[in-house]
Amino acid sequence: MQDKQYTGYQKKIIKGYYDNNETIKLQKLSELVTNMYLETSDKKIETGWKRIKKMLLDLKVSEYQTDLILKDRDLELLSKKISTMF
Repeated sequence: MQDKQYTGYQKKIIKGYYDNNETIKLQKLSELVTNMYLETSDKKIETGWKRIKKMLLDLKVSEYQTDLILKDRDLELLSKKISTMF
C-alpha cells in the first residue's frame, strides 16, 4: 500500500496537533466538567462520567486517582485536579 504524501503545510498542522494534543484534551475535559455542572438529565450525567473517566485515563491520570474522583462523582474535586494539571 502506498504511503500518503503530505505537503509541508499539512505536516505542520499534523505536528501542531500532536504537539498540543494534551492541552486539547485538557480543554475538552474542562468544558465537559462545566457542562456537567449544568446538566439535569440523569442519562447525560451518566454518559458524562463515562467520558470523564476515558479522558482522565487518556491524560495519563493514574487509575487509582481516577477511581477516587469517580467513586464520589465529585465535580469540585475533579475541577481542582484539572486546575493542578494546567
